[in-house]
This record gives sequence, C-alpha cells and structure tokens, in this order.
Amino acid sequence: EFDGSPDAWKRFDQFSFRDLCVRLGVSRRCYEEAFEPMILTGLFAPGAQCSAAAALGMAYFFVLQSQTAFDVQWCRGNIGQVIFDPWVQQLKATGKVEFLCSTRVNGFDINKSANGEIPRITNVKCTGVNGEETVIESDDVILAVGAKALNNFVRFCPELAEFPEFRRFANLRGTSVLATRLFLDQELDIT
Repeated sequence: EFDGSPDAWKRFDQFSFRDLCVRLGVSRRCYEEAFEPMILTGLFAPGAQCSAAAALGMAYFFVLQSQTAFDVQWCRGNIGQVIFDPWVQQLKATGKVEFLCSTRVNGFDINKSANGEIPRITNVKCTGVNGEETVIESDDVILAVGAKALNNFVRFCPELAEFPEFRRFANLRGTSVLATRLFLDQELDIT
C-alpha cells in the first residue's frame, strides 16, 4: 500500500511505475491508453523513467485529492483526425496560412544588429521532399516543436547554437507532451 508515508516513498521509489503496473497485472492496453498518458501529462516522462512513488504521489494529488479540479478529457479517436485536421483546414480557409508539408527546416538567418537590438530570426531555410531549397522570410518565428526537435535544431543549426539559451535545451530530458485547453463558445454533447 502506498500511503504517502516516508517509508512508503522509500519502498516505492526503488522501482518504476511501469514495473509496478506489470507486478499488479495491469494489461498492456490499459497501461498504454490510460496510465502512460496520465504519467506523461503529470510528470512529463514515461512511466518506465518515473519511480512508482512519484507516479502514485502525482496521481493522489491530481486525481484523488483534487477530483473537483481535475478537468482532463481524453480524445475519443485519432488526435490528428479529430483535432488537427479540422484545425489545419480552418487555417487554410483563411487564405493567410500556407502549410509546407514534408519540408524540413535546416537553418535560419539571424539579424544581429550592432545597435543593441535583440537578435531575431529573419529567414527560415527549408528543404522540400524533392530536395528543393526554400527561404521563407519572417517577421517573427515561433518554434512550436518538442524539446527533442528543438535540440536537433540547435545541434544542426550553428545560427541557434551560438545562443546559450538555445544550447541549454541539450540538457533537457523527458518526453514532449502537448496539453491543450479548449474554451468552446457553446456546450457540446460528447456522449
């Protein structure tokens, strides 16, 4: 029993949450579809990398102790089809957004003015699936990628690697997690 006592923390800290689930006979499907997403969302690392004590402590705090404040709703269906595809279509319909699918960012041009302005990315260099190189002019760039992708940008783009705030991403460990809170303008029946 994990009761939150120092002895329980010491005992459950000796093995991973994944190992605990295996010992308890949790099915692979239940683990992958219910427990692993909860651990990734709460502790930002897979259950195999988290102690059972940390996972149970997080679950107790967020799920049991704060039941009335726990507002997570798991997506029913493929996230790409249910959430992202309609969003992409809506953005395309504005005529102001263009998606360059199968295009890889391979560099940046950075404006390093001498008059004390903060350096900023002015161009994004890309390579398409056919090997064609493209330069996209930009006023601002949002690097909406996970930690692993950002780390790769820094490793392979010397323009970013010269900034210590980007180099520090190489020290991050864990799993990229997307948490989204949607505020709807009308009530939906999700049954």
